[in-house]
Parts: sequence; structure tokens; C-alpha cells
Amino acid sequence: MLGAVLIALAGGAAVGMSRSINGRLTMDRGAFTASAWNHWIGFLLLTVYVLLFHRVGMPMIADVPVFYLTGGVIGACFVVISSYVFPRIGAARSGLLIIGGQMITGLIIDLARGTAEFHIGQPVGVALILLGIYLTRYTR
Repeated sequence: MLGAVLIALAGGAAVGMSRSINGRLTMDRGAFTASAWNHWIGFLLLTVYVLLFHRVGMPMIADVPVFYLTGGVIGACFVVISSYVFPRIGAARSGLLIIGGQMITGLIIDLARGTAEFHIGQPVGVALILLGIYLTRYTR
């Protein structure tokens, strides 16, 4: 369990660093160009990884349900949006808003799918997220 927590924290740190770097690239080249570079470099890195460490071939695109491909579209939109907002509102506010959006959306998805039971801590947690967003936005 501790290993998974540390890996998740490292992933969060990687997202923060990536968004900051892409934010700088966005200021020089634009959000869509920054996103394109992000995805091309990521594609190349993952292709090398798959070729080196996985002996099986890539699955045929026809074998993948179309719905599963929407994750890539959503991911590309995330990179463009976050690259755009990071240099404009700062890393702390951007991070808080992004994490807040993830937590609220995750809660909605869990409740809609029936994978989480409703308890009073959930709306309280959402309220605290919204309060944190308000405090970082409207207080100095």
C-alpha cells in the first residue's frame, strides 16, 4: 500500500512538473503546439518502451472498442487546457483546480456507476474542495 501511495505522489509531482514545462512552451509556441510536442515525445518514448519490454505486438486498432479511444482525446484536451492555464493563473491555483475537477468528476463517476456508496463525507469533501478553490482565487 505504501508503495502505491508513493508512486501516486510521484505521479502527481510529474504532472506538476510537466504542466509547468508545457506552460513555458505554451508561452513561446502556443497551447496546441505544446500539446502536440508533449504527445509526440510521449508517443516515441512509449513506443520504444513497448518495443523493448513487451514481446507481443501492438493490438490492432480494430480490436479496440471506439469508446476506449476517447481517453486519448480527453488526455490531449487536458494537456492543451492545462498548458494554457498554468502560465496564466500559476501552478498552485491550476493544480488545485485540476485536482478539484478530478475529485469531483471521480466522485460523480463512482456514484453513477454504483462503485461507491454515498456517505456524508463525500459532499463535505466536495464543499472543502470548492472552498479551497474560492480561497485561492479570491483571497490574497
